[in-house]
Parts: sequence; C-alpha cells; structure tokens
Amino acid sequence: MMEWRRSTVAWALAALGLAVLGEGLGRGHESPEHVVEMLTARMETVGRQPDLLWRRATEYRALGQLDFAEKDLRNAIRRQKGFTQALVDLTRVQLAQGETNAALRTIRRAVGRNPAAAIDPGVLIVYAEVLNAAGRPAEAVAQCDRALAIDGVTNPEWYLVRCLLQYQLGRFQEAAAGLKQGVELTGNAVLEAEWIDAVIDAGDFAEGRRRVAEQLPQSRCQAAWLIRRGRVSTGEGRVSEAQADYLAAITELNGRLAGERKDFTLLAERGLAYALIGDVDQARTDLVRARSQGADHWVLHRLERALRD
Repeated sequence: MMEWRRSTVAWALAALGLAVLGEGLGRGHESPEHVVEMLTARMETVGRQPDLLWRRATEYRALGQLDFAEKDLRNAIRRQKGFTQALVDLTRVQLAQGETNAALRTIRRAVGRNPAAAIDPGVLIVYAEVLNAAGRPAEAVAQCDRALAIDGVTNPEWYLVRCLLQYQLGRFQEAAAGLKQGVELTGNAVLEAEWIDAVIDAGDFAEGRRRVAEQLPQSRCQAAWLIRRGRVSTGEGRVSEAQADYLAAITELNGRLAGERKDFTLLAERGLAYALIGDVDQARTDLVRARSQGADHWVLHRLERALRD
C-alpha cells in the first residue's frame, strides 16, 4: 500500500467554501481588505451581528489571517447558538492551524447542535476531512458514503474526495466502482477520466484498454491517454509498447510546454511519463516545477507514487 499524506483531500474541500456575498457587501470587484473595512464599518453602526462576524471571518480566511477569522467565528457562535456554518468554518480554520483535535470537537458540535447538519452532505464531507486529518481514513470514507447517498449529483468533487481516501486504504477496486457510480449519475468528464485511471490502478487492464481505445481517437491532446495506454501495456507485460507510448507522450508534452504559458498539469503528466520510462531525475524536476506552480496533491499523486515505487 502506498503512503499518503493526511491532507490528501484538502484540494477538493476548498471547493466547498460558501459564497459570502451579501446585499451591498458582495465581493464582486472588491478586495478582501476592502470588504473587511466595509463589514467593520457596518458593525459599528448595527452592532456585532453573527452574520456580519461570519462574513468578516470569511474575508480574514481569504487573507490568511486565521487568528482574526477564529476570533470572529467564535464571537458569531457565542451570539447565535447552533450557527452551523460558522462552526463548519471554524473547523476549517482549526484544521489550517494544525489543531486537529479541536477541529474534531467543533465539527461534532456542529452536527450535535443542529440535527439537520448531520444529513447535510457538505458538512459530512468536512467531517470526513477532519477524520482523515485525525488518522481515521476508514471513518472518513464512511462519512463520504453517507454524503453521496444523500446527494450524489450536486458536487462531483465529492467522489474524488472519497477516491483519495479509498486509495489511502488500498481499496482500489472500491475507488474504481465509486467513480463509475459518479460518472453514471453526473456524466462528469473529469470523473470519467479519473475512473479510467482507477480501473487501471485496480488492475483491470482489459477494461482499461477498452476505455482508453474509446477515448484516444477523440482526444485532441493525446498525451494523457497515451500514458494510460502505456500503463495498461505495462500491466499486461508489453513493455516495448508501453515505452513507445510514454515516449510519444513526452514528445507531445515537450511541444505543448514549449510555449510561453506553463501548465502544471502538463508538467505532472510529463513527469509521470518520465518516471514510467525510468528517468527519475527528469521526473523529479517536473514534480518540483509543478509544485512551484501550484499543483495540488490530486494532480501529482500518481507521479509521486511512481517515484516511490
């Protein structure tokens, strides 16, 4: 089983942040600093209302000022019992501060204070993040299962959250089956590509080859699909065919990366191809460059795995 960092799901959970636009206070074209000023001025007029404190905390989070965000969230919660979203956001702040045990207490409080939160899939996904950070990935998967049973359509990224947790546990076949369910329910193209990768990771090379053969002729940029076909060939013992596909992918990616605009996804793909042909130095160079450009763990996890194997 591969080792995974406990923060593997953080990239996906960033998508769960709420819009905090209020009447006359929408972020729109305003900077977080300006919105903080506006909210502070409004509180001086109407008082430190829980909703205003929560909104200002969101802006402080955007600025990376977590201590100020925590203070506002705690004040909002004191003023409004059962303020679920403030409790959820305080959980996120505590996780960002490395206070995992405090985050676990807070998210449980959110669920306990408001029974409806226990069946809110977004809250359950945050609960899964906290459990994973606490070193309890199996329980985190269970919370993802609950969330997706309630709503398996609205947010396709939740399937990716669960997939990463299942990978952490070595449950590759479960991960593939879960992603397939997501594809069938949402029709999401990103989920479909990740499902095919998971099928290959699970060792179902016949299905993987069939799915890649369907997609490759339709793809304008073929490198990612060539790498997938190469991985299938490697799994089936056709090493020379795999090497040819990896080299073809590298050639295409070299051309696409030669332009002025850099793309960390392309760097991750090229790094994976280099790793799969055994050029570890080039693979590590692309990994470092991709990270420096902001690539998250989901983008890099197969490259990181290939370099560990």
